[in-house]
Amino acid sequence: MSEHSTHLRFMRELRALLRAPYAFLHIETHEEARAVDLVKRLASRDNRPVWEWSITRGFGGESPTTDLRQALIQVEKIDEAGIFIFKDAADFLDDALMRRHLRETESHCAKTSKTLVFVGPTPIRHPEFAKDLTPLSLPLPDRTVIRRQYEAVFPPEKFPSLPQESLIGGAMGLTQREAHRAFHRVRHQLLEAQKRGEEFDVEEAMLSEKQRLVGRSEVLEFHPLEDGLDSVGGLDSLKEWLQRRNKAFSDEARRYGLPAPKGLLLIGVQGCGKSLTAKVVGRYWGLPLLRLDMGRVFDGQRAPEEALRAALKTCDALAPCVLWMDEIEKGFATGSNDDGRASRVLGSLLTWQQEKQTPVFVVATANDVQALPPELLRKGRFDEIFFVDLPQSHEREEILGIHLRRRGIELDDEGISEVAEKCEYFSGAELEQVVVSAMYAAFADDREMDREDLLYAARDTVPLYRTYEEMIKGLREWAHERARPASRQRRVIDFFGRG
Repeated sequence: MSEHSTHLRFMRELRALLRAPYAFLHIETHEEARAVDLVKRLASRDNRPVWEWSITRGFGGESPTTDLRQALIQVEKIDEAGIFIFKDAADFLDDALMRRHLRETESHCAKTSKTLVFVGPTPIRHPEFAKDLTPLSLPLPDRTVIRRQYEAVFPPEKFPSLPQESLIGGAMGLTQREAHRAFHRVRHQLLEAQKRGEEFDVEEAMLSEKQRLVGRSEVLEFHPLEDGLDSVGGLDSLKEWLQRRNKAFSDEARRYGLPAPKGLLLIGVQGCGKSLTAKVVGRYWGLPLLRLDMGRVFDGQRAPEEALRAALKTCDALAPCVLWMDEIEKGFATGSNDDGRASRVLGSLLTWQQEKQTPVFVVATANDVQALPPELLRKGRFDEIFFVDLPQSHEREEILGIHLRRRGIELDDEGISEVAEKCEYFSGAELEQVVVSAMYAAFADDREMDREDLLYAARDTVPLYRTYEEMIKGLREWAHERARPASRQRRVIDFFGRG
């Protein structure tokens, strides 16, 4: 389902609720003006009048009623069966008397076909309204809305050479107001650059502005697309899986009838490339990469399930994109002070995974598989579960080579092979540390690093395996029949390599 159909689905649901009519609705959104406009458009189709109330202006007129209780009394006095929009009224409902008054107003509204629509970012969770109030979440603007904002700022006749579709796509995931501001900011930068006679990359400017705006999110952040697939050593099977799906989000794949990939769960030994792999998927597939911080989901100002829901809604609007959830098991560890938050967040995530129609590819990583809820491992949550083990000898050679080349150090294949043999049971992160330690030793002696420095650093390093051998063996045993190996066995590679 496209972002356009997501918007249409919301409109159809809202129209059905207004026509039913349901007495109380709550549209949870920061886009007040857009929500009010949508309600008015739907109401006009049915010739229903609309009144707007706020604490500063009341219902308007010569004697505005800015007290919510008086406003509800006024609603009962109006004879017409209309729609009454209350802006930012949720906080007033913390008062028990106000809640009681609103509940008594509900029966009157139901009998007289009046609908009260609360609009604002604050959720209404009072148990008294659990059966009477219908909550709705306004989706982020679709491409049609963003296009209107673009054309208002960049009239095609004045800016005929701009990459219109790229800029519109670049604004997806922003609110209508944010998109309008972003386009204005980019336009100002473009005109300033033209005055100076300088070249200006409008697409890069739009991306920077979007990163700045999305960066305000409590739990979601844009992650730079720095490393490519060639920066990951080993993991041949996993790489091949990614390569086969390189064009999976294209229109050609849709015409072929392929569904968009759902995601990957990478489990395995700490420091062996799970997070690095997650980071490179975005660049390899040419998709924006978003990182969801599970710690902030639980430690932020909003309720965890609300914070997660807002982040996932942003991802849906940004689709196609890659969502990276690092060390996902830490978000679902329950404790004595948990109050059920972890289970509610898990439920929100699983529901989204099950129902989402947008092409958001989830890459989740986990070190402690025992801490993962069984529901998350159920078939269908992810396209594939890969087990990332300690690198084999040929993979250690590849990893060492990557880190040496990245630092401009040349070492012959024989030397790299010798060092790799001495680094049995080393993780990828520990192999990098061997290179760094060897460089420090050579730098202290004011000379170039050589093979002996690497061998000495390897002998001086105690790998994590020595401390957590039993845990790693247990992880391997768990993954044996439950996950797909991210690396092929060396003997298999040698067999096919002989041709």
